[in-house]
Amino acid sequence: MSNSYSIWPVMLIPYTQPPWECMKQTSFILSMNVPDVYLQPLIKELNELWTESVETYDSSLKELFRMQAVLMWTISDFPRFCTLSGWNTYTGYACPTCNFDTSPCRLRCSKKWCFMGH
Repeated sequence: MSNSYSIWPVMLIPYTQPPWECMKQTSFILSMNVPDVYLQPLIKELNELWTESVETYDSSLKELFRMQAVLMWTISDFPRFCTLSGWNTYTGYACPTCNFDTSPCRLRCSKKWCFMGH
């Protein structure tokens, strides 16, 4: 049997609680994502939440408020980092930390880039 898709684990952490509560494992929401199906709509909705905000109902206060959201960080391998951020990870300037302030070295046998001093 062959699968033509991959599934990514996505961990959602609600930051509406105090810091000591939101980082407990019981507050984490684990979602399994099929990137081709869900990633583009997720990015579209996150952009909408950041630029326009969305009117949301707060059931505890029984009132509406304008909600904004932001994707704070991701943990990705380099190919996925390239997909998410648009940063070119296949050149001598692939290091997202150093950006263009680096002296990359190409390894002779493997033809891979090496970033010294990390």
